[in-house]
Amino acid sequence: MKNNRHFAPADLRLLVVFAAFAAALMGLLWQPATRLAAQDTVVPETPPNAENGLLIYYERCVVCHGELGDGQGTQAIEAGLEPATLADPAFKLTAVPSVMFDIISNGNLAAGMPPFGTASSNPLSEAEIWDTIALAYSFSTRPDEIAAGEALATELGADTASWPGLAYWFSRSNEQILAELDSEDILGIDVSSLSEAEKLSLLDYGRSLHYTYTDPLAAFAPIEQATIGGQVINGSTNETVTEGEVRLRAFTAQLEEMYSETTTVGEDGRFEFQIEDVPADWVFLADVTYGDLTFNSDAVQVSNIQPTVDLPMFVFDTTTDPSVVVIDRLHLIITFSEERVTVSELYVFTNTAAAVFVGESGDFAEGTVKIGLPTGADNISFQRGFGTTLDTFIPATNFVQTDTGWVDTTPLRPGASSLNLLVNYDLPYDDGLLLAHPLDYTVVGGASVIMADAGVNITDSAWVSQGAQATASGSFVSYINSSLAQADAVSLTLDGRPTQILDAQGNALAVRSETNELIIGGVALAAMLAVGFFLVQRWRTYPETEMETAVGPRVTTTAPPQTAVRRRDDKSTLLQAIADLDDAYEAGELDEAEYQQQRQVLKERLTAVWN
Repeated sequence: MKNNRHFAPADLRLLVVFAAFAAALMGLLWQPATRLAAQDTVVPETPPNAENGLLIYYERCVVCHGELGDGQGTQAIEAGLEPATLADPAFKLTAVPSVMFDIISNGNLAAGMPPFGTASSNPLSEAEIWDTIALAYSFSTRPDEIAAGEALATELGADTASWPGLAYWFSRSNEQILAELDSEDILGIDVSSLSEAEKLSLLDYGRSLHYTYTDPLAAFAPIEQATIGGQVINGSTNETVTEGEVRLRAFTAQLEEMYSETTTVGEDGRFEFQIEDVPADWVFLADVTYGDLTFNSDAVQVSNIQPTVDLPMFVFDTTTDPSVVVIDRLHLIITFSEERVTVSELYVFTNTAAAVFVGESGDFAEGTVKIGLPTGADNISFQRGFGTTLDTFIPATNFVQTDTGWVDTTPLRPGASSLNLLVNYDLPYDDGLLLAHPLDYTVVGGASVIMADAGVNITDSAWVSQGAQATASGSFVSYINSSLAQADAVSLTLDGRPTQILDAQGNALAVRSETNELIIGGVALAAMLAVGFFLVQRWRTYPETEMETAVGPRVTTTAPPQTAVRRRDDKSTLLQAIADLDDAYEAGELDEAEYQQQRQVLKERLTAVWN
């Protein structure tokens, strides 16, 4: 039986990158209030509920403030922002709840925080904002601190029923209350002999009397018993699969495999794993073999809040019909050096069938997706994309050359944008060039070209110029061809001698400069992203089905395949890529240098999203 590996691919819609970046710049930042006077904000009518606030926090705030309230949310890090560290006692000392209410309601755009009150398109109610503030106090007020304050109040004979009410606590900071304790009998007890730490413990206890406390960090304690189970379904027929074995593995943030167990699929198609004492940072992945292919689940985590996780597994039949493969979009990026032209072609492939395409022969090792190249192309390389950013393209060395071109040896999973492939090559260039190669699949979304505005034009009428666009790196011209739907080849004529070339940083150089570095695929694509890209046509998409939520078959490859595009899956999909890379190395499919290089790239990406 063949052991094959493959991941769910990235749905490479370039404009998503800009939306994600904009979201990062508008991250949910709370600026800690320092020595601010009490505001006129109406205090809550009833005690806020921090447990409800925790749900809101994970939905709206965690991307910037972080899971631990440490200000290390992914969007804040990416945008270079410094949100308030809610778990820091210094935040609790100076924060004024009523001021926090105003900031959350009206936003603080200077700090990158949008409004969540009435000005928001999805506003929080006043009660929900107060719940979130209670949660903020829960981050910086640990259970033992509340217990110490309660014990001290009991020891001193305090009558907490006579202590100030909710309005008092929610209109002052702890720092302000400490100052008032020196001159006023606020708590009805003698606090003159108490240390500042003891006084603060009384304040922690006093505040906790006016909101439903929760421990937001409890979710990160080890899970005593976790249950991970699901059902195996054939995505091609929607029938239950009633035989086979499911393997479950767990990985740490240090990329170590800490757990592996196999169980048999039951007659009802279900499987279940019971795991004890599970660290909260473990990521679980399951796989099941069906036919000659191995299919992966989504990656999941368990927590004390959710110790039981349903993990459906989808498998698929296979197809040898090449007509199910289409090219959603084809982008060509062209750069010039002296007497050479470098072409980077970005293909977005879709498998329209509810089955895995394994090539026309039925043996994927003989080739699946075909790639045509121009005669005379050299310095050929392939990169597979597994994310929404350019540095998620990594070398794909599992392409083989045939008499008619090149072919991938990776089965193509069902669904839209199943494969994002970057093909790079060089050609000789001298004042003009006919760039042409076969297309083995229908181009349903048209094609585009982008290149430096350096005196070279595309003369074919089918390629419509979109004009020049200026960037900090120079000026670029773009063309669109919407007439490739029935074409069996892509063809364009370049005419003219380039008046400049670009170095690896995108800087314009004279043609006869001794610097011969080029903008190759990733850098040229970065230039496209910098100008917001020029395409206005919508990406072709296919109806969402159950099969599109499943991770496809894995294939043996010397480079980690692509992963799901959903940002929330970055951690797990990168981890799965590393796991498959490790397996490929152990199987002798990679030499040491190539393995270490590819693993380091993936590890750096994973570290960025994990932290």
